[in-house]
Amino acid sequence: MGELERVVERAYDLGALSASADGARLYTSRGWRLWRGEVHALSPREGDIRLPDEEDSTYVRPALAGALDPAHALLFDWRDGDVL
Repeated sequence: MGELERVVERAYDLGALSASADGARLYTSRGWRLWRGEVHALSPREGDIRLPDEEDSTYVRPALAGALDPAHALLFDWRDGDVL
């Protein structure tokens, strides 16, 4: 997990992940913070769609968590199998 966090911090503007209840304990113990806003994805067929099932399980890296405004949605690119 430490190596993943180093990659995110050095190569990306934002680190975010979705966690199971068990995984959430690991991530919060390492400083990841629960995202308190909406989560959306960019679907290839429907455009911007809300993913309410991800809204209580998406975590962001602490370096950026304070700079992000939960009044605005996180918009993720789609991945095969995730968004239809």
